[in-house]
Amino acid sequence: MLLRKMLRDMRSNISSFISIFIMAILASFVYSGINAEWYGMKTIADKFYDESRLPDIWLTASNFDDDDLEMVKALDGIADAELRLSFDSPVSIDSSDSQTDKILRINLINDSSNLSIPKAVDGKKLTPEENGLWLDKAFADANNLKTGDKISLQAAGKSFPMTITGLILHPEYVYKALDSSTFMPSHDSFGFAFLYSSPPELTKLGTTISFNQMLIATDEKANLDNVKKKLEDTFHDRYCIIIDRDSHPSVSTFNNEIEQNKAVGGVFPLVFFLISALSMFTTMTRMTNNQRTLIGTLKALGFSRRRILFHYVSYGIWLGLAGGLVGLLTGPLVIPPILFTMQKTIYILPEWSIAISPSSLLIVFLLLMSCATSSYLACRGQLREMPAQTLRPKAPKHIKHNCLEKSKLWLGLNFSIQWNIRDIMRNRIRSLMAVIGVAGCTALLIFGFGLRDVVNYVSFEMYEEINIYESKLNLVETPGTEAVESMSNSLNGQWIMEAAIELRNGDLRENGTLTVLDKGDKQEEIRFKAENNTTISLPDEGTAISTKMAKLLNLKTGDTVQWRLYGMKEWKSSRISAIYRIPIGQGLSMCRMEYEKQGERFAPTAFLTSERLDNVTKTEAVKSIQDKKELMDDFNSMLESLKMIILILVLGSLSLGSIVLYNLGALSFIEKTRELATLRVLGFFPKQIRTLLQLQNIWLTILGIIIGIPVGYVLVSFMLSTMPDSMDMAASITPLSLFLGIVITFLISFSVNLILSRAIKSINMVTALKSVE
Repeated sequence: MLLRKMLRDMRSNISSFISIFIMAILASFVYSGINAEWYGMKTIADKFYDESRLPDIWLTASNFDDDDLEMVKALDGIADAELRLSFDSPVSIDSSDSQTDKILRINLINDSSNLSIPKAVDGKKLTPEENGLWLDKAFADANNLKTGDKISLQAAGKSFPMTITGLILHPEYVYKALDSSTFMPSHDSFGFAFLYSSPPELTKLGTTISFNQMLIATDEKANLDNVKKKLEDTFHDRYCIIIDRDSHPSVSTFNNEIEQNKAVGGVFPLVFFLISALSMFTTMTRMTNNQRTLIGTLKALGFSRRRILFHYVSYGIWLGLAGGLVGLLTGPLVIPPILFTMQKTIYILPEWSIAISPSSLLIVFLLLMSCATSSYLACRGQLREMPAQTLRPKAPKHIKHNCLEKSKLWLGLNFSIQWNIRDIMRNRIRSLMAVIGVAGCTALLIFGFGLRDVVNYVSFEMYEEINIYESKLNLVETPGTEAVESMSNSLNGQWIMEAAIELRNGDLRENGTLTVLDKGDKQEEIRFKAENNTTISLPDEGTAISTKMAKLLNLKTGDTVQWRLYGMKEWKSSRISAIYRIPIGQGLSMCRMEYEKQGERFAPTAFLTSERLDNVTKTEAVKSIQDKKELMDDFNSMLESLKMIILILVLGSLSLGSIVLYNLGALSFIEKTRELATLRVLGFFPKQIRTLLQLQNIWLTILGIIIGIPVGYVLVSFMLSTMPDSMDMAASITPLSLFLGIVITFLISFSVNLILSRAIKSINMVTALKSVE
């Protein structure tokens, strides 16, 4: 019987329950959809890492031999280790091409290799019995290559033709970039390849193998920091670079993408949870008040308080459960394919599939509990009274005049203002719900538009305000003195050295980037900005540290920071003379003179110039030439998935605002039917009544917007706080975004009010003005 009653109640309040149902769907839909995208990527990547036995540590140095390998294997905490030679080689696809912009990272492995194993996807599997070269599948597809084709590698001034034996994927190249100056992978110009260092390959290369990498797998219970310290002590007499998984360029970039999507997907449902719960509370409060006599009848018929309570709580249980499940089933089917389209241009995985995480199931449970709790709080008051009391209509509230109504100011207000103030004061919960709904809509719009502003401003700031050069010539590892002097004589610009470094302050340690600048010929090609956005100069003495790095190491101007280049043993100490803010690439910056004072040799890695070099022929000393537009395009491409998530947030905000305001408007109209009918009888025309209602709508909308704007700013700041340590993005919301957020919220509010106010003409004044029977 109670089940049939619940179905009848839902039919009679269908608009309110549908709105709650839709909000529950949206909360689960967005969360589970974005969650399925990043969790699916993470699951596939982790499986790929495990199957391929991705190392825990990469040790890079020169001239590793078998004695070094055995020495490392003997250390505590080491499960396995092996040697590898890795180097970049220009590659010619057409044998007639003598010059090529295409580069392959060649990896020569031993016959017994069982760490960091490539995954063959076409052609023959990677085994010592097979000769030839196993090529990056993305590079092959971009250059229309297939198994059996021949390419030519260039090494030691010679060209070596190689046959493509198979096409592969590799866990170290899920994200692949030639160097740190490149954001967006270019599959047609950079790839990787593997081959065995067995005698046939040695003959082709015409040289002996001198391994420069050691791949290390640690025991599950080993402390990674302790193992790294032991490796430093073992190879204290040579230049070594030690990189763990978290610092590996591919792994760290991929993990950063996961964390960004995870943060955005986690913020959005919070607003929907709150609005769904409050909408459920408002709807159930109104319904239980209207069914007061019916509740008394059920008590008199012998239904227990617990059974009646569960009956009304079940409204929230079924709505939350149904909405959560529908969102859980549809979100992962709709959102991930959209985001995967952009992710596939950046990351290379063996497969792209969704995965439902336990937290997605938890969201359904939280929706169920939030709606059920709201139902419980709404109906528990009616169940406290005795059946005899509940069978009687509830006595009207004794309403006292407030201070405003007793003041002389009240007499000066017109009827519309007086009527709306009284209505708001007598229906505080409903008015509060309207304000919260508008604030939630505005906050999510500001959140979405604000993230868009941050992304757009970072691109502008990086390549218009900070990096003002037009072209960047990236040099090979050893360009030669003559080539550097020739470039200096023929071009105006500035030499720059960029290197990875370790920094420490007491027990605090971080990884970062060292930027060393020579004097510019005509101008400084890189500008530095203080936290207050003013331009500052790089100090002649001491070093400058980025704001984010200073916070991570708890440093300030005047303090001393210790740093060392990757692979170096000796720590250098520099006094902090300035602090600058940069969105991407945290670390230290200093002038060449200060760097050389530390006893280091200035070895430029690139040349920056304000001249456009579209028609300049690349020399042997220049590895690649990048112009500003290319860099900006690459950077913006990296953020395409985030922009798509922002679009989803904006669409969700529009849905939230429309649904909540329509639901509250419908409830308000039903509750005001008697008052509106009275106004009609007193001679008010429908147009005057619509104006009356619109005035209250304007007040509540303005108040909601005032609250929603700072909440949206807080959400943007929270999102940016989840960014990796290498990024320092400031929350910046443009006036245009504020204007759009306000205007869209007003349009939604006015549109909903206009739709509902049309029902004024259909009010049956006789029925509405009947006394309670």
